[in-house]
Amino acid sequence: MQRYLFSKHTSLGLVAGGLLSLAILASCGGNSTPTQMTTGTVNTYLSDPPTCLAEVSHVYVTITKVEANISSSSSSGWQTLVDLTSDPMQVDLMTLNPQATANFCGTLFKLGHTTLPAGKYQQIRFTLLSNSPSSGAATPSNNACTTGGYNCVVPTGSSTPVELQLASEAQTGIKIPSSQITSGGLTVTAGQSVDLNINFDGCASIVHEGNGGYLLKPVLHAGEVSLNTNTISGTVVEGTGAPNAGQPVPDAIVLLEQPRTLGSTTVDEVVTGGTGTTDANGGFAFCPVASSITNYDVVVTGQTTQTQNLVTTTTTYNPTVVFGVPIGGGTGSIPLFAETTTTSGTVLTSTSPASVSGQITSAGGSPSAPVAGNVELFGLQQAANGTATVDVTVPVFGASSAPTGNVTDSQPPIYATADTTSSSGGCATSSADCVGYTVMVPASAIAVGAYSSSSGNTVTAPSSTSAASYTFGVLADGSNGLLTCSPTFILSSLSSTVSSGTSATGPTFALTGCSAP
Repeated sequence: MQRYLFSKHTSLGLVAGGLLSLAILASCGGNSTPTQMTTGTVNTYLSDPPTCLAEVSHVYVTITKVEANISSSSSSGWQTLVDLTSDPMQVDLMTLNPQATANFCGTLFKLGHTTLPAGKYQQIRFTLLSNSPSSGAATPSNNACTTGGYNCVVPTGSSTPVELQLASEAQTGIKIPSSQITSGGLTVTAGQSVDLNINFDGCASIVHEGNGGYLLKPVLHAGEVSLNTNTISGTVVEGTGAPNAGQPVPDAIVLLEQPRTLGSTTVDEVVTGGTGTTDANGGFAFCPVASSITNYDVVVTGQTTQTQNLVTTTTTYNPTVVFGVPIGGGTGSIPLFAETTTTSGTVLTSTSPASVSGQITSAGGSPSAPVAGNVELFGLQQAANGTATVDVTVPVFGASSAPTGNVTDSQPPIYATADTTSSSGGCATSSADCVGYTVMVPASAIAVGAYSSSSGNTVTAPSSTSAASYTFGVLADGSNGLLTCSPTFILSSLSSTVSSGTSATGPTFALTGCSAP
C-alpha cells in the first residue's frame, strides 16, 4: 500500500517547476496553417521522505536513466525521460531538499526534462549505475562512496560509507507499474507541460543484513504533481486535559491516507509521499500532493520525553485521524491526547506503546518449496467517519523483524523478509520460510475529527482513553518488489485489546503459492 502500510511507510515537500512548451509552426507549399503538435514536455523530479535517519544518515544512489512506456506490460517501446549515461548523477536520498534546484515547494530534486509523444504512460523505468560498471562506462565525478562502488549508505553515528548492494533490477531497470503511478499512469498532452515526481522510498528500500551489509530492494512510486497550491499542512499540539494543552508536539508521525480496496476489504492506506514528522514547532507540510485526489485523511500519533529535576517522563499519545482534508486546506491544530495518568493532579506517569509480535511464513507451490522474499505488514484501527466505519492505518513507533535482514522504521510500512533458515526467529515450520516480527503501536483507541473550513480551519478531535483493538494485515501481491502469494492479502484481528507497556501475541500469516517478483 503505498508501500505505505506499516510504513514510516514524510513530510514530503515536492516541487514542480513549469516549463513552457513552444509551438512550432511549419510552412509548406505556401500554406501557413500550423501543423498539429503531437508532443508534450515532461519535467522529471525525485523525492524521498528521510524518515529513517535513526538508522542511516545518508543513502547515495547513482542514476543513469529514467524511461517511460505507454504500454502497461510491453518490454519494448520505452521513451527516454532522463538520460544520464554519459554523466551519471549521484544523489543522497536522505538530504534531497538541500539539493533541490526547482523553486516549487523547494523539496523536489529535478533530474531533467524532455519531450514525449502525447499519450498515457503506464510504466516508468529507473536505472542505477552498477557498483562495478563495465570498462569505459561513465561514473560520477564526485563519488561519496569512497569505500567502493557508486551506491552506498552511511550508518547513523558513523562517517564511513558501506556499499549498498544492488538487486539485479536496480541495474537492469526498476519498473514502476501502473498500480504504483497516481491515476494509473502519466498523461502527456500535446503542446502542454507536465511534472512527474518519482518517490524513491530509501527507508523502505534498505535491507540491513545480518552480516552488517546493506541490500537495496527498491520501492518506488510515481505521479503527476502540480502547482504549489497542492499542499496540506497543519500543526500537531497536545489536546485538552494535558498540562501543556495547546503546546506543539515535535517529531509526531503524520500520515496522509486514502481508501484502497484489497480483496474484499477497503482500508485507509498511506499514499505516495504521505509520511512525515512534525518540526520543532509541531508543524508539518506535504507539498505538493496528487491533484487527482480531492481530499485526504490525516492520521497522527507521537511520543515525547522530558527531563525535569532529574526525572525523565515519556508521554505516549493516542492516534488521531482527521477525515476529509482538502487539497490546499490547512488542518489548523490537530490535538493528540496523552496516554498518561496523574498523581495528585500534577505528576505524570511515563507511558509506552504496546508490543505486538507474530510470524509470517511463505511457501511456494508445494510444502517442500519455501520461498524467501519481501511482504508488507501493517496495522489498522477502526474509526467512524459519519455513518461509515473506516479501517485506518495507524502509525507505529518502531518495528523489527527477526532473525535478520529487515528494515526497521519509525512509521508504517514495515517490510519483513522471510528468512532462509526456517527454524530461526521463533519460527519452527520446516515447510516454509519464516520470519518473526515485533511492532510497537499506540495502546489507546483512535480519536476522530472531521475537517472544518470554519474557525480558522481548526479541527476538534474527541479524546479517547479506551484500550485499542487492532487488525493486522500482510500484503504479497507482487507489486514493488513484494512476493506474489495466494491469497495476495490477509487480514487478522487480535483476540484482545492492547494496553500501554504490555506485549500481545499477533497473528501468524501463512502465505502459500508464493513466487519471487
